[in-house]
Amino acid sequence: MLEKLNSQDNYKQKQSTWKHGAIMGLFALSLLFASTMVKAERLNVRDADIREVVETVARITGKTMIVDPRVKGLKVTIISNNDFSKDEIYNIFVSAIQVHGFQAIENNGVIKIVQDQKARYEASPVNVKNPRAYGDQAITQVIPVQNVDAQQIMNVLRPLVSPQSGHLFAVQGTNTLILHDSASNVERITQIIERTDKAIDEEIEVIQLKHASASEIVRILESLNRGGQQERVNQVQQPRYVADERTNSILLSAGNRQRIRLRALIHSLDRQLDNTGNTKTVFLKYAKAEHVSEVLQGIGEIKKKEEAANSGRAGGAGGGGGAAAKRALYSVQFHEETNALVLTAPPDMMREFDSVIRSLDIRRKQVHVEAIIVEISDTTAKELGIQWLFSPSGSGTQPAGIINFNNTGTTIGQVAGGAIANRGQEEEVFTRDPETGEITGTETRTTGGDNGAALAEVLGGLQGAGLGIARMSQSGLSWAAFIKALEGVTDSNTLARPSVTTLDNVEAVFKAGQEIPIITGSTLGNNNSNPFQNVERKDVGVMLKLTPQINEGNYVRLDIEQEVSSIAGSTAVDVVTNKREVKTSVLVPNGGLVVLGGLIDDDIQQSSQKVPILGDIPILGHAFKSERTQKIKRNLMVFIHPRVMEDDKDLRDVSNAKYSYMRAQQIEQANKGISLMPSADAPVLPTYDEALVLPPSFEEYLDKDVLLDQQDGAAENDTEQEADEE
Repeated sequence: MLEKLNSQDNYKQKQSTWKHGAIMGLFALSLLFASTMVKAERLNVRDADIREVVETVARITGKTMIVDPRVKGLKVTIISNNDFSKDEIYNIFVSAIQVHGFQAIENNGVIKIVQDQKARYEASPVNVKNPRAYGDQAITQVIPVQNVDAQQIMNVLRPLVSPQSGHLFAVQGTNTLILHDSASNVERITQIIERTDKAIDEEIEVIQLKHASASEIVRILESLNRGGQQERVNQVQQPRYVADERTNSILLSAGNRQRIRLRALIHSLDRQLDNTGNTKTVFLKYAKAEHVSEVLQGIGEIKKKEEAANSGRAGGAGGGGGAAAKRALYSVQFHEETNALVLTAPPDMMREFDSVIRSLDIRRKQVHVEAIIVEISDTTAKELGIQWLFSPSGSGTQPAGIINFNNTGTTIGQVAGGAIANRGQEEEVFTRDPETGEITGTETRTTGGDNGAALAEVLGGLQGAGLGIARMSQSGLSWAAFIKALEGVTDSNTLARPSVTTLDNVEAVFKAGQEIPIITGSTLGNNNSNPFQNVERKDVGVMLKLTPQINEGNYVRLDIEQEVSSIAGSTAVDVVTNKREVKTSVLVPNGGLVVLGGLIDDDIQQSSQKVPILGDIPILGHAFKSERTQKIKRNLMVFIHPRVMEDDKDLRDVSNAKYSYMRAQQIEQANKGISLMPSADAPVLPTYDEALVLPPSFEEYLDKDVLLDQQDGAAENDTEQEADEE
């Protein structure tokens, strides 16, 4: 009985423990549920200040927010009847401020509230795996494009990007897109790219031709493509075709549907022509018909010899010689006025002629070559000399001694000779009585003077300072001293920049200077009944002669002849000219500057003349010596600067630069005015664009007159109506 009571007590105790545990579990679950309900919040505001909304969201989410000072004065309205978690409330807040032109940028747990325009410059998440989880937050996504051109698809997607905060950029090297926008918009654009970035069914097919020329068929297809298909908006991929001249086949790259259509077109064009020969006129666009005809004549002669050899072998075999001779007949003529070729040949030879003409009749590039000639020279000369002349007593005009030096130009002998010629000779003349004839006396007269002509010629050739001292006496020693001193400095700085523009492989010559006469032979004299002189004209100035050749690798080969000449003076025979000439061939990169040649010359010349023994005396010896020193330093360099003009834009740029330079020089002179003619206007070139405008045609002129007449008639009608109303 006691055991039974004890077992009942144990059962009751266990039951009580179980109830207590159940109650505690239910209490824990209620606390957990309550805590869960506490995490849910409701964001419902009407016309609240944006800063108050920011504070509320920061309190609910526990995030740290930095607000831009420009974020103020806006009313925010969020209407919701549901409870949301912290992350959902934050996404709703981001969407709300985006409506008002602001963005929330999160970086390292800190959120910046900035304007849309500045959001792209802030650090945003890059390459997120799930853009949907970010809501309307700003993110940056790098999207690789596999099959289409990134630049092309960027132009299509640009209108879908947010105009204020969004940014879309294509990287050509990696064919990728960089997109910065809200996460929801990034997800949308990414889905569009995935659906459009599809590989096309493009394959390469080789089509062998039997009769037609591959290059001619490609030309026809390209013309057809340019005519209509190129401007189609819905066209995915343009077909591409390349002619293989070696195998006379076409390499076609296109989609399946395009390849089927183009293959049928090519087969329809690949038909055999009649082997009876035909005549064809080809109008050339760029090449000269005369030059192309010479090439075709050479090809025809080779074909003629081949047919003759083949006909000989066929004749020996028993036939076919007449047909071969008929196929060898051809004719190539050129018409200079229309720059056209007239061809008559069998079909196979005609196809070869067409292929050669297409290869030669191409637009050749032009080359603008500028030569730069720079010459800097410095000449320094110093001269000092003393010359003496002695004459004993009673010697008259005949010198008894002279110290004469010729290294300083004018000598004392030349000066004395000029003085003597000026003075003439003294003669004693007897005077007689006119009645008796007796000598009454004597008179000294001077005769034979040249009035200073010889002395003037001598002194005219004197350079520097000349000082003469003399003592002329009848009773004692007569002497004269002539001192000459000269110091000369000559500086020269010459810059010449001739330029010329020419076609590839076409010689060009530029000359700027004068033609001077030079006597090459003469026969003169009293005994010759037919005197004559042979005169040759020689160019003096700047001459540039060149032939450019554009090579592969952006290099230009130049065969150049550069000459700079000038008149240096004259001699008893003829004129003397200075000449600098360069003749060479160089390889110059496009737009580069290369030196063609040059001269660096230092020349020092010293001359000393003295009287033996007397000239060696210290200090005093300078009175019996003459010294001359000359130093010439010359630097000459010739440079070349070629530029290949690929298209009309390059030609226009070069022409515009040269034209504008000359116009600027004219404007500068016009602003200075014309001396002694203040009312006259200096000529000035028009602007470059104005110079390219053609004058109006006759029809435009008539239309303008008709329009003016109509305007005058309308004005007269208005005047009459106003008069009637009054």
